[in-house]
Amino acid sequence: MPKMSESQLVTELDLMSVDATGNNSAFISENERLLERYNGDPYGDEKPEESKVVSNDEFDVVESDMVSLTRVFLGPSEILRFKPVKSSDPEDVKEADSKTKYVNWQIREQDWSFEVLSGFIKNAEIHKLSVVKYFIEEEETVEEHKKTGLSDEELAVFQDSLKGEDVKNIEIVREEQNGEDEENTVVIKVERKKKCVKITNVPLENFRMSKNATNKNDAQLVGDVELVTRGELLARGINRDIVDSLQLAGTVQENARLKDIRDQDEGGEETDQALLHWANEKVEIQDLYPKIDYDGDGIAERRHILRSKDVIIENEVFNHVPYAMMSSILMPHKAIGKSRAEITCPTGRIKTSILRGINNNIMAVNNPRIAANKNVHMDDLLVMRPNGVIRTKDQSNPGQNMFAIEVPYIGDKALQVIQYWDQARAQKTGSLMTSQGLEADDLGKETATRFEGVREESKGKIELVARVMSETGFRQLFEGVAWLDSNFQNTKVEIEVLGEELAVDPRDWKYKHSLSNKVGLGAGDDAQVLKTMGGLWAIHQQLREANSPMTDEVKRFNILKSMTHAAGLAEESLYFNNPERPKELITAQNEIMSGIIEQLQQQVAALQNPLAEAETIKQQGNLIKAESDARIETAKHLEDQRQFNIEAAQKQDQFNKKLAAQITELELKFDEQLPGGVQ
Repeated sequence: MPKMSESQLVTELDLMSVDATGNNSAFISENERLLERYNGDPYGDEKPEESKVVSNDEFDVVESDMVSLTRVFLGPSEILRFKPVKSSDPEDVKEADSKTKYVNWQIREQDWSFEVLSGFIKNAEIHKLSVVKYFIEEEETVEEHKKTGLSDEELAVFQDSLKGEDVKNIEIVREEQNGEDEENTVVIKVERKKKCVKITNVPLENFRMSKNATNKNDAQLVGDVELVTRGELLARGINRDIVDSLQLAGTVQENARLKDIRDQDEGGEETDQALLHWANEKVEIQDLYPKIDYDGDGIAERRHILRSKDVIIENEVFNHVPYAMMSSILMPHKAIGKSRAEITCPTGRIKTSILRGINNNIMAVNNPRIAANKNVHMDDLLVMRPNGVIRTKDQSNPGQNMFAIEVPYIGDKALQVIQYWDQARAQKTGSLMTSQGLEADDLGKETATRFEGVREESKGKIELVARVMSETGFRQLFEGVAWLDSNFQNTKVEIEVLGEELAVDPRDWKYKHSLSNKVGLGAGDDAQVLKTMGGLWAIHQQLREANSPMTDEVKRFNILKSMTHAAGLAEESLYFNNPERPKELITAQNEIMSGIIEQLQQQVAALQNPLAEAETIKQQGNLIKAESDARIETAKHLEDQRQFNIEAAQKQDQFNKKLAAQITELELKFDEQLPGGVQ
């Protein structure tokens, strides 16, 4: 089979794209509807002179979820960790740990990390699919160094210190003469060129994936379309003649309103009429990764094709799909799932109808219709104003000529219906739950136990969403960035992670590590983590006191590290020394040695002055004797008091008995009942 021509390739790509996600009108329309519901836009069926209120259930659910999801994915705790192939191999363990820290730093510790990752999460909450693209970008930077009073030898040494794998050029750009008696200042210019990982959000209207794909690796086509200025293409290294030949573009997707919906609060679609310069002219660029038999060997391979209209700019074999995709709710056998906003929409629609009915009812109650006969001036009746006068044509009681038609108020009944639908929404989403998590013995009890059950049921649903996101989109992102590092990064990088200097050279990576998930059901509850780790710490302390081999300093440090992260503190090195880092233990060991030396000095001083020690012991003995005498004297007084109380009680009892006998004798003598007699 012959190799494809460029025109055949363009035709094949057009056929693949015709019903892909961004071109699929049903898919785009559904996501437009979801974004409108999140924004609280009108439904389009509003009637004049009636309520137009819209229930904001979708917004409430999404923003409620974002609090927990941001804490999980953008907090200090680990999301995913690369596992060593063999835990018994120290080199394998070290590489897995280094890879985990470096990839996590690339994804979560950059200037753009919060904005990109929070957008990744929120898109999955609102839309049926959320997509980010990761790629290697060549970054060129220029820095200047001013040095004064350096000799030629010192200047040469300093220039050598600036050299590195990412340094493109070092030159002295100018020398400044400060004065006749002052030393010269040299300005050195350093040009650096390095490759770094970038991650960007991909709008759904720009994303392309084959219809009904089960995952990104099985999809026949995956890619995205964007508008790029000619100047940006030139900066990417594309030949100017090719850039100049590309046709100007209008919008990426003319039949999609997603961008207009997003930008409606700023006036809608962007206009570039004032940007007439060549460098600012925009062209449509399709960055595609199709699975196609381009070379005619009968086997379809994954390729990277960069095209603009009918012009193929790049075409090469590329066995990776550099996109991470996720939905908040998975669907079996489908790459595209459902969103939290999507399952909330039915409830939001019903509540909107009920709320509008309540408002319309209130307006009718406040402004009832009037029944009137011919004796009423209709012009007065039709004019609605406060304290207005309505005239009648006869002298009879005005109430005989007109009366208000009573409209029953239904607000109290409607609120009960709204409460039902709130509970129905809670069963789907876990938010605002009021009746779940109850045990049989807890029914009818508004107690802490009931609240805890409700909270656990609600928390479980959002934890499931977090688990889905970590196992799909974030796993793909971590694996993809590690793949980019090992295949395209050609320089050694020195970074600082949690106060530790880390030198990473992906060219030395030789193990194929898998990822273990750190986000699980219950794992995101910081209070529970603190409670669990506290219990483990107590157990390890007992094992330590028993000199058990089941614990060591590293394991105890790991417990403290987990407790620190659960408390929302990112750098455990600020609070505890890591026993695996000898540098951190030097200060602690010095303090321990200083304490031991101080104790020895005190002991030596005591030995050198035995009379002083004896005097001290004598004084301590006198003090102990005085305290003992005081205690004995106090005990004696207490015993005397106790004996006196006993004797007084006995005498009182004898007197009572004697008095009772005398009263009884008088009763018998005079045959009359007196108080105090013996019964």
